Amino acid sequence: MGASEAPIFPESLDGFVTMNALADDESLRKLDQLDSKQEIDHRRACRPFSNNTGFTLGESAQYIVLFDEKLALDLGANILGSINEVFINADGYKKSITSPGLGNYISMAKATAATRNVIGEDRLKHRTYIQAHGTGTPQNRATESHILSKVAKSFQIHNWPIAAVKSYVGHSVSTSAGDQMAAALGVFHHGTIPGILTINGTIADDVSQDRLDFLTEHRSMGSGNIDATIINSKGFGGNNASAFILSPEETQIKIKSLVTKNKYNKYLKNIGETQKKSFQYNRSCLKGDYQ
Repeated sequence: MGASEAPIFPESLDGFVTMNALADDESLRKLDQLDSKQEIDHRRACRPFSNNTGFTLGESAQYIVLFDEKLALDLGANILGSINEVFINADGYKKSITSPGLGNYISMAKATAATRNVIGEDRLKHRTYIQAHGTGTPQNRATESHILSKVAKSFQIHNWPIAAVKSYVGHSVSTSAGDQMAAALGVFHHGTIPGILTINGTIADDVSQDRLDFLTEHRSMGSGNIDATIINSKGFGGNNASAFILSPEETQIKIKSLVTKNKYNKYLKNIGETQKKSFQYNRSCLKGDYQ
């Protein structure tokens, strides 16, 4: 499962410029009150949930290998997490309207409810976080933050951590949810949620902050201390998707409950060999030996 996209070429850029969607030198200078001689920090062009002027186009390729439980056990696969549920809702009666509407409230609420149903209410409140769509546009910062705040209030969540990976890699459009997925798997592995460092700690006035914690610096939770994340993805055509991703530790618990003790012990033996081969392969590649 995956996608690859390279949208940085003149015709594509012209289209986004016509939509007034992109951050450019002129708007960034105006935003930061710089004169024509002062240098722009282009690494800070994408500023989700802060005072911003548009998104930064990115290029990306993300592919995720999916297994069902039986295949993962049989092959001794190294499990990085699991996709528990994905909920899709259009903003209107058709999937081609251009303005944000009701659909993302519904998809986020469903994903949050599904998360609670699997890991419980207490862990939903204290051991989850959101991988926000976070484009770095004025419209997204207001609309998505309002959605997340309303959902947090409905589920009585306080200080829900919010991350936005586009602040690092830009907006790869059709591959952007894959960027979020890759970031989520990395957070599960390392136990650190990356902060939105491009915003210098400043949240825009029109951003809904009630019950949300927009991370302005890295948050170290510790490996194994995050049970789930919700990836939120908003579409140009008004179609939205919110995915409930379970951590590798919680996935292991779920799989263990589905099989016999002997079969699970055999899997644990196989996974040791898998990890050994993976380490050897990676070490060889780093040395330039691709045989």
